Amino acid sequence: MENRLLMIVNPAAGMGRGKTIKDEIARMYERYHWQYTLCCTEGEGDGARFAREKAADHDMVLCVGGDGTLSETLNGLAEVENAPPLCYVPMGSTNDLAMSAGLPRDPMSAAAVGLGGYSHPIDVGRFNGRVFSYVASFGAFTRTSYETDRALKNKIGHLAYILTGAQELTRIQSYHVRVETGEEEIEGDFLFGSFCNTRSLGGVLKLPLEQENLWDGEHELLMVRTPQHITDMPTLLPTLMSGRYDHPLLVYRHVRQAVFHMPEPMPWSLDGERADADTEVRICNVHNAYRLMLPGKKE
Repeated sequence: MENRLLMIVNPAAGMGRGKTIKDEIARMYERYHWQYTLCCTEGEGDGARFAREKAADHDMVLCVGGDGTLSETLNGLAEVENAPPLCYVPMGSTNDLAMSAGLPRDPMSAAAVGLGGYSHPIDVGRFNGRVFSYVASFGAFTRTSYETDRALKNKIGHLAYILTGAQELTRIQSYHVRVETGEEEIEGDFLFGSFCNTRSLGGVLKLPLEQENLWDGEHELLMVRTPQHITDMPTLLPTLMSGRYDHPLLVYRHVRQAVFHMPEPMPWSLDGERADADTEVRICNVHNAYRLMLPGKKE
């Protein structure tokens, strides 16, 4: 009996390469006697709907796209009992989770992980009931991820984020936030905050984590305090990029949950997509939420 593969593909991913690489992937799986069902996304919510409605009838789900497509697919899989494992072919502009998990950068090599790799449980986050794969964030440059024009992003890739981010420099603001983790309460004015499960953010910031931290039952709380003096800024950026996180303006914790209280609603980003919320946001780790195909053999 042949194995059954559900392919969820964003054709616009990889500056349009998703449209052609899906055929190469399909032919590779056919050579190994897999039957496949191809579903191409055309708009918001399609990835979640395909996974929710069709995953149970397949032995594996293969997702081709960026962080947003992956996030949608996971939201659909979260509603499937005994969901099949997921093979992720990263073709976005940042692909933070793929880097953290050690997935190949080459799309065909990443697709081959579904044939020669092994599945391992991975944690996700839950933001007021909505699943995200690796990061929920607010503040500086958060808007960049969801305000970057999709057509421009498909044409020039990561450069589109840089151009949009440069425009955001003029509107960085401070947010007063109180965070309860169950173990401590943190309050103050912050430029940026995130609840994440990744070894990098935006392909730039490096978190001091190992691959095993992706399934340890905890997320990382990373927040940047608003500096009182402009002289604090030159030392902050090198510290963030080095992954040391020992700067007095940084809050870095390993937590299972966090409740954020804000004086007024503010925009958040979930895996690069906008998420509106009220003055209270509840985020938690969901341990071993899905099975991701990883390269190599299980030890």
